[in-house]
Order: sequence, then C-alpha cells, then structure tokens
Amino acid sequence: MEQDNLQHSCNNIIELIRFDERGLIYRKYENFLNWFGMGGRRKFEVIEQIDTHFKKNNISIWKGRKKLNSVADFKRGETITLRYNGHKRKETTMNVGKEKVSNNDAGTISVVNEDSGIRLYKHQEEAIQKLHSQIRRSNGNIFSGLLVLPTGGGKTLTAAYWLAQNYLAEGKKVLWIAHRHELLEQAKATFHERLAYKDVFGKKSSFNYRIISGIHDKPVNIKPTDDLVISSKDSLNSGFDHLYNNWLKGQDEVFLVIDEAHHATAKTYKKLIEKIGEKVSKFKILGLTATPFRTAENEQGALQKVFTNDIIYKVDLRTLIARGILSEPVFEEIQTDFDMTSQLTEKQLDNLKYFDIESIGKDVADSIAKNSQRNAVIVNQYLKEKLRYKQTLVFALNVNNAIALKSLFNDRGIKADFVVSAIKDRITGSNISQQENKEKIDQFRRGDIEVLINVNILTEGTDLPEVQTIFLARPTISSILMTQMIGRGLRGLKAGGTEKAFIVSFIDDWKDKVSWVNPEQLIVEEHIDNTKDSGERNKHLTRLISLQKIEEFALLANNLIDEATRKKLTSLDFIERIPLGIYHFSLLKHLVDEELEKNCEILIYNNIEQSYIDFMNGLPFFFKHQSLSERDDLTENDLNDLEKKVEELFFFGCEKYPGYSEQDIKDVLLFYAQTGEIPKYIEFQNRENFNVTRIAQDIYSKDLRQSEAMEFKNELWESNETEWKAFFGYKKEYFLNEVDLAIRKVSNPELFKKSSILPTDTKELRPLEKLSMHKIREFNPQYWKYLSDKIYEKNRDKDGYYVSATGNFRSKNKLDFQIDHIIPISYHGLTVEENLQLLTRSENGLKGAGEL
Repeated sequence: MEQDNLQHSCNNIIELIRFDERGLIYRKYENFLNWFGMGGRRKFEVIEQIDTHFKKNNISIWKGRKKLNSVADFKRGETITLRYNGHKRKETTMNVGKEKVSNNDAGTISVVNEDSGIRLYKHQEEAIQKLHSQIRRSNGNIFSGLLVLPTGGGKTLTAAYWLAQNYLAEGKKVLWIAHRHELLEQAKATFHERLAYKDVFGKKSSFNYRIISGIHDKPVNIKPTDDLVISSKDSLNSGFDHLYNNWLKGQDEVFLVIDEAHHATAKTYKKLIEKIGEKVSKFKILGLTATPFRTAENEQGALQKVFTNDIIYKVDLRTLIARGILSEPVFEEIQTDFDMTSQLTEKQLDNLKYFDIESIGKDVADSIAKNSQRNAVIVNQYLKEKLRYKQTLVFALNVNNAIALKSLFNDRGIKADFVVSAIKDRITGSNISQQENKEKIDQFRRGDIEVLINVNILTEGTDLPEVQTIFLARPTISSILMTQMIGRGLRGLKAGGTEKAFIVSFIDDWKDKVSWVNPEQLIVEEHIDNTKDSGERNKHLTRLISLQKIEEFALLANNLIDEATRKKLTSLDFIERIPLGIYHFSLLKHLVDEELEKNCEILIYNNIEQSYIDFMNGLPFFFKHQSLSERDDLTENDLNDLEKKVEELFFFGCEKYPGYSEQDIKDVLLFYAQTGEIPKYIEFQNRENFNVTRIAQDIYSKDLRQSEAMEFKNELWESNETEWKAFFGYKKEYFLNEVDLAIRKVSNPELFKKSSILPTDTKELRPLEKLSMHKIREFNPQYWKYLSDKIYEKNRDKDGYYVSATGNFRSKNKLDFQIDHIIPISYHGLTVEENLQLLTRSENGLKGAGEL
C-alpha cells in the first residue's frame, strides 16, 4: 500500500470520527481492514502505521469497555470502537459520566390527533376479522396461531394494526421478536410512522417502545413502563431474567408476535416461548410468514406443536395478483460476462459469504462499480426494451456505480438521476442532501425522470407506484433486502401500480463462489404449497427444480464442462437427471450480532434416494451417538467432521452422481441441530411429464424427416401440458439440445452405454458369497450397498418399518439393526440374500451367546 493512500484513508476516518456527535465509530474488524485496502498484505506493517496516525490525532482504540493499544489486538468478528479524545479541559471531563445522550433504540411515540389515512385491503380486513374472532373465542386462554400472507401482502402492517387497536391502545403489552435487525427496525417504523394516529390508537395519547438486539438496546435496560418491546430472540434468551423482572413480572396477559414464523421450530425459539408461557397465564402468540404450509401432523408436525391453533388466515400470491393488489412478477436474467472474482482475494470472497457486497473493500468495489463493460450491459438492456420497461428503478452497487450509470444513461438520451442514503454521503464525501433526494423522487413520480438509480435507499417505506421495472444491478446474500428490492415493483393496478412488474437481474460471473439470493427462486420458495395433490404446488416445484437445473443445461449446451463430467451427464437418461423430489427447508446461520437466513433445496435422485431415507431416519440416533442432542451451535469444523461420518455411515457404496453434495449434508445436520426436526420431503409428481427419452423414441420410431421432427419439437415446446418452458427456464435451445441428445442415444445406444454398478460375474479367487459383509464392503462397496438394501427391503412391513427376524422390534432407522447370517459362515453359510436376516444389536449378542 502506498503511503499517501494510507494517509488519505486515515484522514477520512479521523474526520468521520470527529463528525460523529458522540465521537465514536464502530467497525467490524474485517470491514475496518478493508477500509485501508489491506487484503491481508503487509498486514502488521500497515497496522503499525495506522496506530501511529491515530495516536498523533488523539484517537484511542477500544474493545467494549477495555482500551487496547493496537488494532492488531483484535480478532476477526470483533468490533473496533474508536474514540476521539479531543482537547477538552480537565475540569469539563469530571461530569462526563452524568452527561445524557439520546437513545435511538427506545423512547415514547406520541399519537397524532388525526387519522392515519390507512385503507386496508380486503385480505387484510379478512385477516383482522379472523384474528379478532379467534382471540375472542379463546376466552382469555392460551392462543397460538399463524397469519400467512405472501411477499407484498402486508403481514407486518396487518398484525401491527390489530395489536395497536386491541392491545397497545388498551394498555396491554406486546412483545415482537425476529431474527434480523432489518425486521426489528421495520416493525418499529410501522408502529411509529404508519399507525400512531387517533383512528388506530383511539384515546391513548402515547406509547413507549424499546428495540433489543446485539446492535440496539440491551435487556438490562427494559423498563416496566415499556409498552412495546421489539427484540431478537437471542438477546431475550440470554437476558430473560431482565425481561421477566423488569417487564413480565406481575403481567397476566402478554401478546407475542414471531416474524418469519417458519423459524419458530428452532430450539432457541421454543425455549423462549416455553419460558414466557411458564410466567404468563394468558399468553398469546401470532406467527407471521409468507410460506403457505399446512400444519397437519403428517405435513408440518413441528409447527403444529408451536402454533396449536393452526392457520388463522391465509391468502396466496396468485389471489393477490388476481385481485390487482400485487403485480405479476416477470423475471429476466441478463449475463454481463464480467468476471467478478478476477480482482478479489480468497479472503474477500470469504467475507462476501457473510458481510454482503460492501465487505470486499472500497477500492475493489469502486473498480467493479465503474467497470464500463458491465455498466454498458445495464444501460443497453434498458435501451433495447425501453418501451416495455418504462419507469425503472435501479439498485446500484455503490455511489460510484450510481454516478457512472447516470452519466451513461444521460449520454444515451435517457433522463436519469440517482439518490443515495445519508450514511453513504458522509463516507464518500457526496454532497447529496435529503432534500435533493426528495426532489428527485418527486420528479420520478411525475415522470420527469425515466430511470432512478439508488444506493441504500428506496428499499422500503417509499411509495413509488409508477415503477414498472426493477433493475437488480447489485447482488445480495440477504433474502430480506432482496424481498424489499423486489417489493418496490410489485404494487398492482388496484394499489395504483402496474399489471406486470419486470424484475431484471444482471448476473456477473462469480465462479459459484458466493450464494447470492436469486429473486425468482426467493418468490418460488416462499410460495410452495405442501397441500397434498395441489396443482399449484406442482407448478411451483417444477419451477424451483428448473432453477436448480438451468446451470446444467447451460453447461451442456455451451460445451463448458470437462469430458469426464460430460460423459457422466450424457450417459444418464434424461429422466435420471430429473429429481424424484426435494427436501425444502430454511435454517439460520449465526453471525456476530444477528442471523442470516439460508433457504435450502436438496434435490433427490434415484441413486441417492435410499441413502437419504436412511440418513433422515437415522438422524436422532446419530445425534444421540455423537452426543449432540443438546447442541444447536455446530461450528464449521463440527460440520466438516460430522459430514465425513454421515457419508461413511449412510452413503458408502452408493453412486454419488448426480445429486450428492457435502454442503447439503451439512445443511441437514445444522437444521436438525437447530430444530430437532427432520426436513420435510416434497415429491415431484410431475416428473414423468419431462421424460425427454419418450419424445426421442417417438420421433425415431416414426422416422420423421428433419422438417417434420422440428415441427413436432416446436409444437411440444409451445404446449402447456408439460410446462417445458418453465422447466427449461424459457430457453428453447436447452430444450432442443436435450431432445437431440436423447435422439442420438436412441439411435446409437452403443455410444452411450454405461456400465452397471452391480457385478454379474466375479473373477475373484474367492466368490463374494463366501466373504463376510464387512469384507464385501471393503472389496466391492457397490455390491455391498445393493445386498444391504435388498435385505432391509425384504424385512420391511407395509407401514415402512424394518422388522427384526425375531419379530420383537421394528423401526425405520437402519442403525437400530445389524445384518446377520442365518447359517453362520463358520458353518459354511453363504453371504446371499436367502441366508441373511435383520437382528438388533442385543438380539445378535444373545444369538452369539447361544441364548437366541
């Protein structure tokens, strides 16, 4: 790093600290280092220079309440606090401890003596009526139910509106919990900015609130006078004594709201619910979610245990679109062909997995943001589809990206401007004021600006019904941020918006290094309905699976894979590359101060189906055997070790391709640790509709001419019966390539012949049937797997339970049994299906002792 660059960075941060009214600035250690563009090079030499600059400028370095001597004393994940000591006279410092400062995380909200102007939609009124009647029917007893509204349906407003009228206005206490900082602040803003009016709160003139989390206020500061406590669950679990002694004690009725309620099965949520339930006699719970599951015992037993009153009210995305409340989202992906990884170190890529796009460092971010090739793709896409896209809102990487895009749009004759948040203004030195932002937004509303580019603003709370198109020119790992960005374009006709909303993602090449949120996948995942035999469920599942398969289609179509992988792919019939179903669940990844939600979809194919069944059934035994039953905080090292054990126990001998992924195993383990529940499996009932081999056989058997075959394929592509377009991501070339490959396989089978995984003959000096199962596993794991599966299947009853040979024990968990010879090998018994049985470990022990 050049000396002048270091000096410039130090001067910037010093000025920023002085600008802060408290003389403090907080930075995560990684983000702090990235500020200086260090990237791990000459680390300690640069830190020494930074320390020197700070000392010269009278700035001290703190870790919590402990003053440290150097930046080098901090570790990754810790927070650095910098304090500007200034030049105050000694006598003025004597009373610093008595000085009072504003607490932005707690206060009193005054109710305005005017109407709020809120006009609830039909579904919100229906939801409130249902909630009101169900609560009244509970007669003051414990109540726990779910409110299910899709993205853009107004879950927060609906719940907060009812609670404000029926609880806060009546002097009763409300506890609102969530797992992300954004959700906490969003809830507070709803009560404050939208509901604090007389038509909602009636005669109540004010109410007290407090936000609790790792970056907000602490449980120790909760007061009995607080009406509304908005908190992360982890903060309340760790500070429950303060919550009870300062707030719950003496209360006989408290209403708890759980945002993103599909996470309520986690052990930490259940622990908090149980503790509150023990202290409050009239305890009521409302869960909010966009995921339209049912809580029947055979489908979502875990949620049924938490929300015993089931779903209070539910409306799906399609209904709100049909009513004109939400726009029909049309998703498009544009490849920029820009390699994002070329300028990033492995450390920076690793940071991106947890800290989002800002964590790569200012210099690198700027070089990406100003990239002319990437920016030209964005502007050219708008120009090409200007008549269709109309009023467009662009979410940019950073301020420099916004400036570069504005200039390029203007040069091409497009009226464009940008707005940025105040925080970014301060750091970058931009002189954009809030008033200027407001004026530009008003111009956009009037149509004087065609394209509005924004950074860290306009994600929520701003009314922009004119938006026809959203350009996602920045990736994110946050499903909440992605939902907020998409939401700016989903206002339907009856809500003053548009019939359709175009969501255009600009896809950079990250070499699969970071799991960015896919906007279409986010919407599809949220609206999978597990209702049995649901046609809508199958459509959603078709699209969700297709999103997982598009990359594979693209690799084959564009010859972007090595020969070995291509041979594996093409040797399989197409139907074998289509999953049987999917394990679909979400888990929480713990960061320093909050949790990151990760949606997981595990595609299950023929080759791994039985191993996954065994794995899922064996999870309770496995966790007990590994002494993990009480843990929900598995580290990455824990997961690495456990994945190897799982592979050895459950997946040994099975063909791993396609479908096996080490990360999938780790996700299942972490989900089970958090919830104690086995992920739910959704069968892909439309699978046979996508049997490309049948199409190929039809074309080949009819001996169609080339023009006739092409006409046949075109007609099939346009048909809605099998939803080819959705499955192939609306890429006709992928569909045609797969059909042509299948035709070649039908007409020239010898070119695609694959070897069987089961041996039909053996040239061993000793036949396999004379070896023990242990030895067979060593010499021929595929045959061992085949024989093991046969024995278990042979001894399974009609209810799916494995039954021991004695008939005294049955279980779905293979780990409860051992495969045993009926006639021992020592008495010339053979290791063949007819001579093998299932016994429990204890039964096998008794047999060995001659007692069985």
